[in-house]
Amino acid sequence: MTSFASQIWTLTQARQITARTHLVLQALASFQGHRGLFPSHESIAARAGCSTRTVIRALEAAYSLGLVERTRQRMRRSGRVVNGPNRYRLILVSLEQAKAAAAHATQRLKEALARRKLRLSSNCQNDSELYFQRDIFFEKPRSKNDWLDLIASWSPSPSTS
Repeated sequence: MTSFASQIWTLTQARQITARTHLVLQALASFQGHRGLFPSHESIAARAGCSTRTVIRALEAAYSLGLVERTRQRMRRSGRVVNGPNRYRLILVSLEQAKAAAAHATQRLKEALARRKLRLSSNCQNDSELYFQRDIFFEKPRSKNDWLDLIASWSPSPSTS
């Protein structure tokens, strides 16, 4: 089993991560303690000598490669639920890295689909235009008479001449 530092060095040499990402990941690893790993973005940025935005980009790259796993924590303050500190886990085993990368990609895809659905629903003025949003799997089943009435409404009415 290799150390985290040697893994990120290998990735830097293979040009899979940038030098800034390398510095950010080294700074993140330096916060490892017996109680866990949960520094703020600002703390990582100060230790790595870069901006907070660079830290966020570097961590996104690490999540995508499966090097780091993030657990978001929620806290209750003054009766409200607010974001707490992120808890990080450095992943050393290749199989676990692949699982973490797949889980991160899945989460990103779910978030993107939720944003797209929200955008589509806000763009449409009339709910009837969004036929595809109707949940046809949970509609009440129709009886035989309901179907016959529906079909009868489609056919032209007989003319009385």
